[in-house]
Amino acid sequence: MHRLEVALARVASGQDSLLEQRRSELQADLRHDIHDARGGVDAVQAEDATDDLDTGSVMAQGSLRFSLMHMKGEVLVRIDEALGRIDQGLYGLCQSCGAEISESRLRALPFALRCTRCETRREDAEEAQHAPRVLQRLRSEW
Repeated sequence: MHRLEVALARVASGQDSLLEQRRSELQADLRHDIHDARGGVDAVQAEDATDDLDTGSVMAQGSLRFSLMHMKGEVLVRIDEALGRIDQGLYGLCQSCGAEISESRLRALPFALRCTRCETRREDAEEAQHAPRVLQRLRSEW
């Protein structure tokens, strides 16, 4: 099947509306999170903590809140990129090998860039590159 035909088939199967819906949900969530963060909703200030343990807990809670907001923002970017690939006729095609990304993978991760095989290879290579550094750091700490 030609690349454009694959992408059009994905659009016809409703993948674009799924992405649009998820984008709208995330945008609403982020607006709500930002509003709450700016307004101090459910926020306990470090100076309100009674001891060091409470202070640490307050700081961790705030850090977690902003980490989640950051992750939502990253997913929004990936969804926008996936919608761009739909427009370009490239959606559902592996950026590494050009093969079709399986329907089940796209249902689970609608903004997937690679097929399962290529993603596994990428993760394995990344892990192999990272593992020696971790071992070296551990050895130097002992």
